[in-house]
Amino acid sequence: MGRNYWKVGFFVLLFLLIIVANIFAWYFFVRSKAPTPTPSPAGFESTLPTATIIPTSTPKETILPLPTPTPRVDETGLIKQAIFKLTGLDATKAEVTINKNTGKHATGGIKEFEAVGGAYWLAAKTGETWVGVYAGQAQPTCSQIAPYNFPKEMVPECLDASGKVVSR
Repeated sequence: MGRNYWKVGFFVLLFLLIIVANIFAWYFFVRSKAPTPTPSPAGFESTLPTATIIPTSTPKETILPLPTPTPRVDETGLIKQAIFKLTGLDATKAEVTINKNTGKHATGGIKEFEAVGGAYWLAAKTGETWVGVYAGQAQPTCSQIAPYNFPKEMVPECLDASGKVVSR
C-alpha cells in the first residue's frame, strides 16, 4: 500500500511542475514580445507612445473644394403666421409650437391661453408662402391634405368623404 502513495505523489508533483513550467514560459514569452520603452532625454520623460508620421502626397486633381452650405432660413415666424391666420387667433391669445418642419411641410400644436387642452395643426409651403392646412383634434380630411402631398409619416390617416378614417 505504501508504494501507491508514492506513485500518486510522484504524478501530482510532476503535474504541478508542468503547470509551473508553462506559467513561467508564458510569462517570459509575453514579456519578450512587449515593446521596450526607448529612453527619453533627461527631464523629458513621457509615458505616451511615439508616433511615426508617414508623408503622403495627393494629386491636386483629386482635391475637391468643400461645398458651401446653404444657410437655412428660419421660417418659424412665417409658419406661425399661417396657423394664426387659419385659426383666427394671434400671439396674444394662443401659443403655436412646431414639432416637425421638413422645409415643405410642418406640424405642431396650438394652445389658447384661456382654454384647457389644445389642437394640432398642419402647414405646407407653396412657393415661398406657408399655408395653414388643418387645425383640430381629429384627423384632417383626405381632400384637405391631398393638394399638399404630406408625407405619410407626418399624416398617416385622414378622413374620407363619408367621414371614415383611411390609412394612407
